[in-house]
Amino acid sequence: MTLFGVEEVLPGGNEAELAGADLREHVTKAVDGLSAVVGEDPQALWGRVLKMLNLPGQKDADDHDLREVLRKLRVCEQEGRGAYRVRLRRVTRVDRPGGIGLLPRPRSVKAASAAGNCGLCGDGYAVGDLIGRTPWAEELPYVPTGWLCWHCLVERRQQPRRRDVVLRVFHALFAGDGVGLNGLECRVLLEWLTEEPELANSKPWTADPLDNTLVRLRSSATDGKPITWLSGQTAHTIVAVLQEAPASPATTAQDDELLSALVQHLAEWATNPADVPRSRYGTGWRFRQQALSLTEHPTVLSQLSGPFFLYQCKTTSTGQLVEPS
Repeated sequence: MTLFGVEEVLPGGNEAELAGADLREHVTKAVDGLSAVVGEDPQALWGRVLKMLNLPGQKDADDHDLREVLRKLRVCEQEGRGAYRVRLRRVTRVDRPGGIGLLPRPRSVKAASAAGNCGLCGDGYAVGDLIGRTPWAEELPYVPTGWLCWHCLVERRQQPRRRDVVLRVFHALFAGDGVGLNGLECRVLLEWLTEEPELANSKPWTADPLDNTLVRLRSSATDGKPITWLSGQTAHTIVAVLQEAPASPATTAQDDELLSALVQHLAEWATNPADVPRSRYGTGWRFRQQALSLTEHPTVLSQLSGPFFLYQCKTTSTGQLVEPS
């Protein structure tokens, strides 16, 4: 009898439908089952799993971790007795960009056991692609991201796409007020705002001129500044202006999809069409989180939820970058 041939042990391919205590119970059964198949003590097998995830104990694994464990254990069982030792091995070296594009060292990196979607940008990844988890910022209001594609895990601040800038605006406004961009992201936003000169005559730009903001973006891009802060009001104006930008070869379908989703959710947070009781949820991130979950028109942003901690570079008094934890 094979481990995953028994439906009661692990329904094949249904990991996404499991959560909480039910998910943890399935993982425990799967570890016990694989330990019997390969002849290794269950606690020793758990040790391999936790080492792969770079976690100190079973209680530290969240649902994102446990779903990937189920996928990994299924592959281990299908490949035979000797394969699991290699499959449950941790990736120890990750080359990361330096300077203002530096992101925190991933908590865990592994080859994807099954095709899936990035927990930040929503892009798909294939079996065998390197994916990973970031360190969790424990302070409120942030929630952990899921498994990230290689771009979002390592490259997104060194090689930002337009949708990466949209994601930073979304999660910054979700968590609070104000958006921090590095010089590379400022360059992307500057090019987006200036590639069509007529945007300067648009209604939102006329109501809240962005001329000084362009100067700051250009300076940050030229000087390679690690952080340039934009106020919440300026960020809202930028989003409204970009909404009116004509089609461009530099703007992908995914860029447009995320921008439209951002526009929708900013409007919902302002108008509260779901009638989220402010007496219960207030006016901050808890309200925005509840409004997002109750939207009548789900988007990739509402499905991924958040807010996610997207890290801001820190500098010393002498201007040196501080290595992120």
